[in-house]
Amino acid sequence: MKPINTQFLTLIIICITLFSYAQEKRDFLSKQLISIEQPITTSTTFFTTKQEITKQLKELSPTQKETIIRKAKTASSYSWPSIPATTYLEFKRTGNRDIMQKYQNEKKKNLQNLILAELLENKGEYLDAIINGSWSLCEQTTWVLSAHLASQKGGAGIPNIEEPIIDLGAGEVSSLLAWTYHFFKEDFKETSPFLYNRIPLEIKNRIINPYLSRDDFWWMAFKKETFVNNWNPWCNYNTLLSTLLLQNQVSEENKSEVLIKSLKSVDKFINYYKADGACEEGPSYWSHAGGKMLEYLELVFNATDGKISLRDNDLVQKMGTYIMDANIENDYYVNFSDASVRANPNPGIIYRYGVYTKDKALKQFAAYLANENSFYENMTHHAIDQIINNLKIKDDLKDTTPEKINNLSFEYLETGIVGGRTSKEKNEGFFFAAKGGYNDESHNHNDAGSFILYYKGKPLIADIGVETYSKKTFSKQRYEIWTMQSNFHNLPMINGLPQSYGHEYKATNTSFKDSRSKLNYNLNINKAYPEEAYCESFKRKYTLQRGSNPKLYVTDSYQLKEYRDPTVEHFITASKPGLIKDGEIKLDNNVLLQYPQNTFEVSIETLPLKDKKLLNSWQQDQLYRIKLISTDTSLTNNWNFIISEI
Repeated sequence: MKPINTQFLTLIIICITLFSYAQEKRDFLSKQLISIEQPITTSTTFFTTKQEITKQLKELSPTQKETIIRKAKTASSYSWPSIPATTYLEFKRTGNRDIMQKYQNEKKKNLQNLILAELLENKGEYLDAIINGSWSLCEQTTWVLSAHLASQKGGAGIPNIEEPIIDLGAGEVSSLLAWTYHFFKEDFKETSPFLYNRIPLEIKNRIINPYLSRDDFWWMAFKKETFVNNWNPWCNYNTLLSTLLLQNQVSEENKSEVLIKSLKSVDKFINYYKADGACEEGPSYWSHAGGKMLEYLELVFNATDGKISLRDNDLVQKMGTYIMDANIENDYYVNFSDASVRANPNPGIIYRYGVYTKDKALKQFAAYLANENSFYENMTHHAIDQIINNLKIKDDLKDTTPEKINNLSFEYLETGIVGGRTSKEKNEGFFFAAKGGYNDESHNHNDAGSFILYYKGKPLIADIGVETYSKKTFSKQRYEIWTMQSNFHNLPMINGLPQSYGHEYKATNTSFKDSRSKLNYNLNINKAYPEEAYCESFKRKYTLQRGSNPKLYVTDSYQLKEYRDPTVEHFITASKPGLIKDGEIKLDNNVLLQYPQNTFEVSIETLPLKDKKLLNSWQQDQLYRIKLISTDTSLTNNWNFIISEI
């Protein structure tokens, strides 16, 4: 057995941790497995046939069908290049992962476009190009992304062909090739027996055999003292899916072995999740965390003829509900951690989640998103397996009443995320959310105690989000990146110092209370700062006042052991703020921030957005930071900040 490379954990896991933060040894799936008396078997009869998907694709609108053919015509002339060795080295040398990934992503995209067109027309026009595309991927030295090669012996750089690694990239390629084989295996067989056997051979050598022979891939979570994130259901799903799609090319024994091992591994993911069901990686990751778990559970349900099911499981239901609560308005979502301010979860997955858990509200939310995001005209803008499922459920989704329920409040107290509204009506009043938690979460930012505020569906006080991932993002230099630092969140710098990184740096003494007239969230954030901040207590109280005159009160009550440097309050804004007079700052044309007069010097900074991911997310090229620099040298005081309509 090959030992796990700790360099890989440093690179790919956001935080290096010496402890296991699993919440509870639930083992829901393993317990169901034990309760089944007869040997577990797998079914593959549920997979969509070539004839079925051809019929479904022909039912698409003329515009969508024209788009499929147009893309396939372009893909037909694609040259299927090999990936240069230097593109893998580029990540090791400069931290750039996109150069290598662009090659692999283009190959996958072109092959998928050809598959869809051939399934649509079923005339054989694109078969040769499909053969070339699948052959090119089979000939590729590795399917692993350059950023993930650090787990191999010897570390990142040139792929070691003698040590197959299973990562997100390898799993996605395997899944695509398995679907290719599923739909066109008879065509391959007619062309050549060597072509017919090639895809199964590569998937077995690169995915199935390593999966069964090793238990030290970090995402499997079979080793102690590790944490679990979205890689777990994602990799397990692609492995199980690829195995089942190969059908008689894989023995029944190996199919059962993969199924059983995946059940035990995904249990680790569910065990790690807090009981409140929130995705600590943020809504942008929900589709790859809770959403990917749903795809896995659905696959298991079908493969076992319903014998293994978590459809009535309370935690699984909460994991689905979270994505509804995290939606603010339109495509804006609560975006703590590495989440972007905008997200676009697949309505098809959300609907399937609602079907699986029998949650009417979740299905209606999916229908609402489908209408908002032109889903029915863009159903083929996803991975091949999601496209197949989108086509299956589209009619039922269309027949579902679209509705988004704006609850006045929500609470995920274990994760430390709470929020609320001053109005249930769309694009009305204030939306508020705050985060407690600790500074060692998956995809962590140093943001314990921070908050966001929206007005009439638009961001007002903002969480910046995350830049394009690089080598630095997943290294010990992570907190050198400005978007990760507490000074670029809506938090104070205490005695001249920002928050620190680590599990011990956290919010404490949190409490949440909601009534019809107001919402209160209290927490103490002094433990999120280093000892050198000399802070005995820093209690922050959020009060969202509803009614005819809605307001947000932010009250900071502190006690210092000694005074060293000024404490600075930060507020990140989406619109350019303007100082009206001492004690008043206009946040936009409709909202005012009031702060204690004669207590702070005011500095308003422009934060240029140059990173592509931030520019795409914000759809503007700058944000702003209000710095309120305290002139008060006393060891104890109370500061009250009021945000209200003008």
